[in-house]
Amino acid sequence: CQWRYLLMCLSVGSVSLFLSPSNGLHSQSLLLDEERGRLLLGARDHIYLLDPDNLAESPTKVWYMYACLECANFIRVLHNYNRTHVYACGTGAFHPTCAFIEITGHKKDGVLKLLSNTEESGRLKCPFDPLQPFTSVLTDQYLYAGTSSDFLGKDTTFTRSLGPPPDQHYIRTDISEDYWINEARFIAAHPIADTYNPDDDKVYFFFREVSWEGNDKSILSRVARVCKNDVGGLRSLTNKWTTFLKARLVCSIPGPDGVDTHFDQLQDVFLLPTRDDKNPIVYAVFTTSSSIFRGSAVCVYSMADIRAVFNGPYAHKEGPDHRWVEYEGRIPYPRPGTCPSKTYDPRIRTTKDFPDEVVRFIRFHPLMYRSVYPLTGRPVFTRVKVDYTLTHIVVDRVLADDGQYEVMFLGTDVGSILKVVSITQENWSTEEVVLEELQVFQNPSPILSLEISSKQQQLYVGSREGLAQVSLSRCHLYGQACAECCLARDPYCAWDGHTCARYIPASKRRARRQDIKNGDPAMQCWDTEDSIVEEKILFGVQSNSTLLECIPKSQQARIRWYMQRPGSERREEVRFDDRVIHTERGLLIRSLHASDAGVYICVAQEHTHFTHTLLRVTLQVVTNGQLDRKAKPSDDSAGGLHHGTESRQRYKDYLRAMSSPFSSLEEYCDALWLDKRPLRVRGRGLGNGKWKHIQEMKKSRNRRHHRENPLFLKFIAYLYSVHR
Repeated sequence: CQWRYLLMCLSVGSVSLFLSPSNGLHSQSLLLDEERGRLLLGARDHIYLLDPDNLAESPTKVWYMYACLECANFIRVLHNYNRTHVYACGTGAFHPTCAFIEITGHKKDGVLKLLSNTEESGRLKCPFDPLQPFTSVLTDQYLYAGTSSDFLGKDTTFTRSLGPPPDQHYIRTDISEDYWINEARFIAAHPIADTYNPDDDKVYFFFREVSWEGNDKSILSRVARVCKNDVGGLRSLTNKWTTFLKARLVCSIPGPDGVDTHFDQLQDVFLLPTRDDKNPIVYAVFTTSSSIFRGSAVCVYSMADIRAVFNGPYAHKEGPDHRWVEYEGRIPYPRPGTCPSKTYDPRIRTTKDFPDEVVRFIRFHPLMYRSVYPLTGRPVFTRVKVDYTLTHIVVDRVLADDGQYEVMFLGTDVGSILKVVSITQENWSTEEVVLEELQVFQNPSPILSLEISSKQQQLYVGSREGLAQVSLSRCHLYGQACAECCLARDPYCAWDGHTCARYIPASKRRARRQDIKNGDPAMQCWDTEDSIVEEKILFGVQSNSTLLECIPKSQQARIRWYMQRPGSERREEVRFDDRVIHTERGLLIRSLHASDAGVYICVAQEHTHFTHTLLRVTLQVVTNGQLDRKAKPSDDSAGGLHHGTESRQRYKDYLRAMSSPFSSLEEYCDALWLDKRPLRVRGRGLGNGKWKHIQEMKKSRNRRHHRENPLFLKFIAYLYSVHR
């Protein structure tokens, strides 16, 4: 890939990167159009038209949207308006601006053209701040957006704008912090039909907000809805929603004493389609607001449960300083929150025909009394006591040999992606298995956007660093054996008799092996007893540290270490303490003893109690006595003198190498060569800066600072054992 448009494209294995070498892309908005085969990326000051099949190809066209020496225009809104036009909005250096873009040509020779005569203010359509949580959706040529109306982000509102003329009805939520929306952070918005009658179509949106219960302040997650045909009230709530209702989303772990652990801050929402368009499955990512307990969770909800809450009792609050209680008074007709439809009442054709008591009721009773709880009553996946939080989610439904599975791809605030599969066992309990944890970007930059293409079998990950394209199936990571492929439990992969490859349901291969539900290679693979065990020989120096590296390919494996001492056929399990530590990468011995010499066996125990040996390491310890051993006298005095001098010189070189600050043998040899050259030759041709650098290296060597580089120490120890 060539440098074009100040960008760099890389392709490494199953991951392609679209990077910026200077000030970052800030990939916050993605528009994936699988029907037309194009991917639009909204970034800093630019919109890029990319090939969704291969990001490694340079973008065909780049449109520079805004120029400012001190500020920037971060593209936050990208929506298909029709087959040839896209509606785009950006922060515009804290002056939001929107415009239409015309797209002509195919993806290989596509052209982006800004229609300058369509530029308009983006206020209430796009946030002022590029990092502020925000959501928007464009449906039926109307733009629904949840954002702030002011620079400080205090007045947050959910609005509708655009629309085909002459039906351009601008409408927003009421400015009422105590009842409607208070300091909201909008997450997602989706149009969902409730019935087969188009008059009942609604837009559901998800957000978190500050809630006051008397003097108690808390952050709660919400799901809200409005009717698409809402045009506001006639005398009250003019140009305001008259069908706005909201309910609390609960994601918590039940406690033993009835005290639940709540994940109360909503971060992202993904709707997984089903055969019924009216009932998608709602996946939501939550985090905790507590500074003591840090964790993330994924909860799953059904639209049937959400609708049941909106059809239930309303909440009532006497005043700003009171708490919400269940409303037990008379409910006016038609039921507040119902969409106007000729089917229900021919006299009510629009929301302007609502009786005044219906509008007054919805103004002070927008909250439902009951909350929405997850399908399983608890999260389906949690992450606690880790150094990252979950921020984004997309889900793919995968057909495997033993059933259908939902695979979750979870983005984090450190730039990594977790690949998790949900497995339902025979007793209807759910098991969540982490298949892979991939660090997409080199720098730990938070994930800003996440899109999935089931058609292309690709995942698109955006961050400040750039945009990455990751293949959904990365079967080559699971090794070259049937057992390793089976133990991975990845629905995308199966053993085809030769390698771990992509599983294709239509293919008919008798040698194909896959077991997602149990992951038991003993039932699927015939070569489990004949697997080849890797063997290594490792040298270590007494009182120094060494690492016996052993990383299983299966994410569910539990590693056990055994030791077999020299001259013994019995192996014993390694006991861990402050000196011998079990890490994710292997066995770390912080200070080697002479008694640590022996054969170390790394054994992986899987969830099915299937065990297999991964590695055998023979550890040889170079003791202090071997280092201090003197050369034996020789009959030939001259030869003995020469041999003794050579041994002493080699011993001095060995100690010098051990105390050197260099991380590789090449660096040490180069410095030694410079040190032994005559002073006149050493200074020739060297600038003052470089000569000063050499002098600093000599000073650091004379200080005898010891850098414990295991590979370097092992190599020096090996040389000493050979030449002694």
